[in-house]
Amino acid sequence: MTDFPIFVGQVTLRQRHQLPDNPGIYFVIDERDQLLYIGQAKSLKSRWSGGIHHRYKQFSRKGLDKIVIRYILTSVSELDRLEQEYIDRFKPLLNYSKVKQYLPKTSPRFSELQRLLKLTSKPLFPSVLYKSKEGETIPREAWSLFRGFVAGVYQENQPHIIVVCQQNMGSILWKSSSDRTKKRFYMETDSKYLSVCYLFDARQAILVFVELFDPDLAEPIFKEVYPNLVDFQIAGVMVKKLINPNLLMSALQKSTFKRGSAAQDYLLSICGNLQTLPADINLNQQIMW
Repeated sequence: MTDFPIFVGQVTLRQRHQLPDNPGIYFVIDERDQLLYIGQAKSLKSRWSGGIHHRYKQFSRKGLDKIVIRYILTSVSELDRLEQEYIDRFKPLLNYSKVKQYLPKTSPRFSELQRLLKLTSKPLFPSVLYKSKEGETIPREAWSLFRGFVAGVYQENQPHIIVVCQQNMGSILWKSSSDRTKKRFYMETDSKYLSVCYLFDARQAILVFVELFDPDLAEPIFKEVYPNLVDFQIAGVMVKKLINPNLLMSALQKSTFKRGSAAQDYLLSICGNLQTLPADINLNQQIMW
């Protein structure tokens, strides 16, 4: 547009800290020279400081180097008159539109934890509600239709929340912990329990996912504790929680599983210190980046 006023300077959105500390009228223009917004400020520098401008998020999504702020300087007494005059003349696209509201970004660590917790509440094959036994097709037992439950919490520098898993949850955890971007969410596991324990660092707590890989070990334990599981919400996800952690110790001691199991050894080593996960547990997404 050739009838723009004569600007005394311009900066990109990224360079907004270079604006002068003077009163003036600013013109926000995109990379196609399209006028987006006109505004006024007693201090151009302060108006655009940090991200306090009410349309900063909207402009920044277009690109910090693609948005340009051009400006003229004037007296404070002329700000209202000149701003309205330029708005009426140039009719910027956004001056009379609503400010777009954007949902806050979700922590990728929090999102991955939610995904894993959701998977514990689902069976390996959601569509398979039946199984074959001795030539008969029968419904699957309720305790075999979910992958995991929260057994309790124990304190070791910071809270360790124990999630006992079955149905090959380990392969999901292995893929997650090996992923190029997600592996930073995990902590190093003791070599004795490698591949059966996955320590997810949720900042305020460590979630220890323990897989009972062998069905001869997992099935009797899940069957034993199932009547004592309740629905419980953690990190915004509904999971199953054991109401009395002592019941896990009892189920492990009743187990007739004779083959060596690192997962069984680990659970037996910490069961004596397990406490019921408190109802007011709060995993804050804002801390979990």
